[in-house]
Amino acid sequence: MGSDTLPTLRILWDVGRISEWYSALAEVPCSTLTQCFGYAQAMATVEKWKPRLGLIELADRPVGLVVVMEKRMMGLVRVVRIHRGPLIRPEAAKPAVVAQVLKLLREAYPSGPTRWTAIVPELPATEENAAILRWAGFRRMGGPGYRTLWLDLTQDEATLRRRMAQSWRNALNKAERSGLTVELDRTGTLLPWLLEEYARDKAAKGYRGASAPLLTRMRTGMHKDGDVLILRALLDGVPVAGILVFGHGRAATYQIGWNGPEGRRCNANNLLLWRAVQELKAQGRLRFDLGGILPDQAPGVTAFKRGLGGEEVELVGAWA
Repeated sequence: MGSDTLPTLRILWDVGRISEWYSALAEVPCSTLTQCFGYAQAMATVEKWKPRLGLIELADRPVGLVVVMEKRMMGLVRVVRIHRGPLIRPEAAKPAVVAQVLKLLREAYPSGPTRWTAIVPELPATEENAAILRWAGFRRMGGPGYRTLWLDLTQDEATLRRRMAQSWRNALNKAERSGLTVELDRTGTLLPWLLEEYARDKAAKGYRGASAPLLTRMRTGMHKDGDVLILRALLDGVPVAGILVFGHGRAATYQIGWNGPEGRRCNANNLLLWRAVQELKAQGRLRFDLGGILPDQAPGVTAFKRGLGGEEVELVGAWA
């Protein structure tokens, strides 16, 4: 993993334009929401995290990016978070390159009495990746890694439907015959309605999720690029379900959803997710992150997402 095995690799900090950020993001098929400009901008406005962009170059050619979030606590301690990054183009993401990038991040952001750094790398949970992180100077914080499902949108619609769980496909067939109509909102106009239903649902069921101010600010930061997608299902003109999807680069993430009693009876969320898949394919997206799964704490939601037929991935966890 030594640097002598590589051409010059470096992270260029605080350079370039936002357009370069978007270009770098678009070069990674499985880009993550937390490494995009709209998310960073929202975190800066709502939660006072200061974003810092690093462009990763190998032999003077751009091969990836990393978004670092910084905050001062009590005016003394600098807290740093790197969530689901760095992102490196697939053809460049060799173990030696990944190791050197992580080493550079460790050197730029050491931990100490007044500095605390936490990283959740976008790396699968393998012993090789754990060894790379230890070599770079990080230590495991404990606990399981983030788990999600990625749907490959380069498959045709017939293949995608065939790879669904039979129960999921049956529910979709039922929803398509139920008389539901679907509204497609690409600007975020329906977000206040969806957030109101989402807030009531969160309060009733007691689950955690992104705050309404953060989601509203993300909509503001992302809608100019066509990266906001809200789908709402109506039955006899009455809204019964809705979902919010954010696009980032050539990928997208399922963010939140709400399903009322009539929506559940009609399997509305199956229809909305399928329509979202069709829309994302039409936009040229390559991958769809279904937004994280918790098999022990939320088995029903996990089973629902698994039924769509994506590839399950567990990340290597949090390191400091």
